[in-house]
Amino acid sequence: MSQVNPLSNRERDVVKLLLQGKSNKLIALALGISQRTVEFHLKNIYAKFELSSRIELILKLGHATGITEVGELGSSTVERTGESTENRDGSILQMDWVSFRGAFSIIGKELIMKVILKRPSAFLPLVMSFGALATVLIYVAVFGPAPQADEGTAAHIWQVLMAAQLPIIGFFAVRWLPRTPKEALLVLALQGGAVLTALAPVYLLRF
Repeated sequence: MSQVNPLSNRERDVVKLLLQGKSNKLIALALGISQRTVEFHLKNIYAKFELSSRIELILKLGHATGITEVGELGSSTVERTGESTENRDGSILQMDWVSFRGAFSIIGKELIMKVILKRPSAFLPLVMSFGALATVLIYVAVFGPAPQADEGTAAHIWQVLMAAQLPIIGFFAVRWLPRTPKEALLVLALQGGAVLTALAPVYLLRF
């Protein structure tokens, strides 16, 4: 098992606040440092955990089952056994673990949802479904609810918007379901609801 390089006290403070769902700006205010310094610390933290993003760090710590993994934030195995100062830090970290878990459960999942919904594969299908719905509603408002004799421009736009989102939804499911199944399922449910909303007027008006 690869050993995580020990984090500094300041890096540990940054991780604590990050797990509470705070933004870089709020972390900077809480610690009395600049946002650029926070970004510098986060870059070092990602490197030590061999991660590349904020959400990967949250997922890694959120999936921890005990103090062992989080304890590695503050000290290496040798340091924990050889220095009383590091032992005290580990004790403090252990006492804080319950609050970390609570913060992750309440705020961390919301943060994950916000991050996921910023991904193009999450929000594009929603935009495309509502675009397809808007196309139908605009056509009905202009030409009335009577079906078209031949497929016109509006019908082609609707078909393209509905068909093009299917591979995007598939990509999202493959990428995010293994990482965050509950949150990914919620996004997929939103995408499915948007698809049904776009299909409803077409079915009801028998276009």
